[in-house]
Order: sequence, then structure tokens, then C-alpha cells
Amino acid sequence: MIGIGSGYRMVVAYDGTAYHGWQAQAGISTVEGALVLALAAATGERVRVRAAGRTDTGVHAHGQVVAFVLSRNWSPPQLLAATNAHLPADVTVLEADRAELDFDPRRRAWRRTYRYLLAPTRVPSPVGRQYAWRVSPHLEMEPMREAARLLVGRHDFAAFGRSPQPGGSTVRTIDMAALESRAGLIAVEVRGDAFLRGMLRNLVGALVAIGEGRLGLA
Repeated sequence: MIGIGSGYRMVVAYDGTAYHGWQAQAGISTVEGALVLALAAATGERVRVRAAGRTDTGVHAHGQVVAFVLSRNWSPPQLLAATNAHLPADVTVLEADRAELDFDPRRRAWRRTYRYLLAPTRVPSPVGRQYAWRVSPHLEMEPMREAARLLVGRHDFAAFGRSPQPGGSTVRTIDMAALESRAGLIAVEVRGDAFLRGMLRNLVGALVAIGEGRLGLA
């Protein structure tokens, strides 16, 4: 339709260490807030951004998908370069493409993957400390893997998080939950259709408690 504008889709990567999560909040530094400000500086327009997910405080992203509408027509490479020129060093637009005006990344995303890093050590290295949770060096991996396998399927995860919508469903489908040890770290990777607020942190916390023997599988 003429006069409405042009739709765009971006893939954004960010280090969430300095931010209070994704969602814009007045007076608080967030990733969405940084992106909206950069888009305004680049295009002269204040846009409403739709995202595939809302990451929590300190969470990083390799591929957050966002969408928005601009009244002016931009070429995607030009828009990508102009936006990156106004973003801080810890937020980068990796891709920019045209999209339908009503494109909604949250509804169109069929799977989301999260990776949580654990550092099982008594003496943590200061290098990369913001990217891994220091845990006991005596974790029992097999009970943790067994517990992770039990997460796969469609379950009510109300004990591990809350719905983004008041009164919303807490049932989610997990189709992969795995642990991998590499380079002194343990990676917990979980893939599902959607996640509750705080769900991944609480799931990983439960797995660590099982690995430490503080929680059983019964």
C-alpha cells in the first residue's frame, strides 16, 4: 500500500553485560533502547521495534531478529551501515533486509536456542568472566545429562518461570537439551518453541544443583 512505509528485518548481535535486558525501559540502559536511538539518529525516525525474544539482564545474543517500519525507503546495505555507525561497540547489526509491513519475528520464529556456559573451577579466570557462571569443579555430569533429557517434550514449566503475558500459558515445548564439555567449560544448550521469563536460568540452576548432589531426580 502506498504511503504506509517500508518494512525491514534486522539480525542483531550484542554483548548484554552492560544492559538491563532487551526491552526498552525509561531511564534504564537496554539493548532495544540502544537500537531505537541508533535508528533514530540514522534515519531521523523514531520506530517501534518488534523482536523475536526479550533477553534478560546480562544475556548476550548472536542472532536476535527484529523488525520495524520506516516511512522513507532505504536500501538494506545503506540502512545497516548507517545504523551501525550510531550503535555502541557492544551492539552490532549483522544483517538487514526488506520485510513485509506486518512481519512479526516473535510469531514467525519456530525455534529459539539458548546456550548457558558454566565454569567448573575453584579459581576463575578474569578473562571472559561475564560469559560463564562459576560453579563447583566437582559436578557429576551423567545425572545432569539424564535430567536434561527429561526436559525434552511438551511440559508445564510453571515451576521454572512465568509467562510474559499475565495469566498466559506456562506450557512450552523443548526439543533439545544437551550438555557439552569443552575447553574447561560446560555448555548447556536448550532449544524450544518459546521460553518463559527466567526459565533458562532456573533450568540451568536446577541442573547444577543435581550435578552437585543437592537435588535428586526422583
